[in-house]
Amino acid sequence: VYMAYLDMDADQNGMLSKSELSHYGSGMLTQVFIDRVFEEYQTYRDTETGEREMDYKTFLDFVLAMENKNSRQAIQYFWKLIDIHHQGWIDGFVINYFFRAVLLLLQTNIPQSNKKDVTFVDDVKDEIFDMAKAKTPGRITLQDLINCRQGGTVLSMLIDAAAFWRYDNRETLIVEPDPDDEDDLKG
Repeated sequence: VYMAYLDMDADQNGMLSKSELSHYGSGMLTQVFIDRVFEEYQTYRDTETGEREMDYKTFLDFVLAMENKNSRQAIQYFWKLIDIHHQGWIDGFVINYFFRAVLLLLQTNIPQSNKKDVTFVDDVKDEIFDMAKAKTPGRITLQDLINCRQGGTVLSMLIDAAAFWRYDNRETLIVEPDPDDEDDLKG
């Protein structure tokens, strides 16, 4: 983890800027999500640039959450980021807010995504509500995300364009067995 931190620290000042953090993982985390990380978690102001930057401890918390998205602790970490109104629930507006940033990244980086339209956004929003199994219609709470056992997937769909693309294409990404391999198994 420390080597990844050092590799991303392009200006070698011991801290990560938003731009440097954007290279984490697949490099497909949305700008909206990165902005929220810097708004909600402890950062420090660079005296030269005035830009907020993340230290190693904050990065370590970030990595632990990213690598364990289905854990209760990670879902709580991300909840602080997606509950933008601090009201204890998210609704279709918040889902649209985050997902439109995912869609923008997909359209920029994956040409066939240009055909996605507003109805697609509504379909994804409906799917997220179905996955979360919200107790109150139209509102997803932290407890809903924890209880549904798909909280990590829901969060990934809202913050990481590459993770959403993998989710959206999960059926075509499944490797079909080679008929020759089946013969080998039979013996």
